[in-house]
Amino acid sequence: MKPFSAAYYIVKNKGRAAIIIFMMFLTMCMFLAGNYISSMWWYYDVAKGYDSRIILVSALSTDTDDYKDWKAFREDIKNDPELITLFRTGSGYGGGSLKTTIGLETGVGSYVFRSKEDMQTAMDLLGIDFDCSGLHDRSAVISENLSRNRNLKLGDLSPTKEFMIEGIMNDRSYQYFYLCEDKEENCYRANIMSKTLSGQKLIDRVQSIIGDRKVRIEKTTARYIHEDLGAIDLIFYVGLIILSVIMMVTLNSVVTGQYIKREYEFAVYRALGVSKGRIRRKIASELLLMDLIALLIGTAVMLLTTFLLNELLYIPRGQYLPYCSKNAIIGVVFSNLLILVPMILLKGRKMCKTDVTEF
Repeated sequence: MKPFSAAYYIVKNKGRAAIIIFMMFLTMCMFLAGNYISSMWWYYDVAKGYDSRIILVSALSTDTDDYKDWKAFREDIKNDPELITLFRTGSGYGGGSLKTTIGLETGVGSYVFRSKEDMQTAMDLLGIDFDCSGLHDRSAVISENLSRNRNLKLGDLSPTKEFMIEGIMNDRSYQYFYLCEDKEENCYRANIMSKTLSGQKLIDRVQSIIGDRKVRIEKTTARYIHEDLGAIDLIFYVGLIILSVIMMVTLNSVVTGQYIKREYEFAVYRALGVSKGRIRRKIASELLLMDLIALLIGTAVMLLTTFLLNELLYIPRGQYLPYCSKNAIIGVVFSNLLILVPMILLKGRKMCKTDVTEF
């Protein structure tokens, strides 16, 4: 091991290095915090996939001429070979709420069908493995996750108190599937799907049929949640900046104290003709190596912590904490850059000014 290497300093100064590594390890708290914030949106990942395959359209109450626009639209949409139209009652039935990992309660979406055949068609297209043949009017089907989250079991009533839980499917979504039998002529809403179209293409196709009629495409529950709680990511980033600045000041003070004790060491390097560039690289390599050790240890600790929390606490409750997320990565990268870059620049500049004749 070369005496001028970063590893040499860490090995010979284990106590000092351990303090810096521990404080750098604390930046991994941003990783865990980012995952907690991102867990809010995890509950709607599957729902967003469903929403891209099935859209809800409804007649507007302003269509006062005996719903002339809706009836015309209903005929046109039925005759489109690209679309599968499942008409449903005009009444809306909510899905209640779910308890998120961070303690907030947010809304749960629902799909309503007028026959078990229609529900089966939808589930098959959505890729849900469930047999609807045993259902009847006012039945509700939920996922295992949702049943654990809301402590619901077969035979219980739904949040609306109008449906009975008759099926629990092996699915990661947090959605209610309701069966409310009705005649087609009484249906002023429709679930529209396609075997070939999805996402914006499906929306555009339906919108082209709607035209200027008094019919609208309804917003999804996931979209409502993002509109209402979108600021929660902003709160995380504001907190990230504040905590990173505090850690930067604190860690800089610790590192400054340790490098003051090394001023004579670097003054000798300068007297021996070691270039300023090499001194800066030595300081940078030491700090980067200690940060890398902190990140590796921190990653292992955070993954183990997440595993234990999920297996022992969250999954049994129908909740989940992601192992990695965009917010987590941004949090760690931003925090590390904000801490390391100033330290490397300032300490490198300071140590390059040392002079052995001053000691």
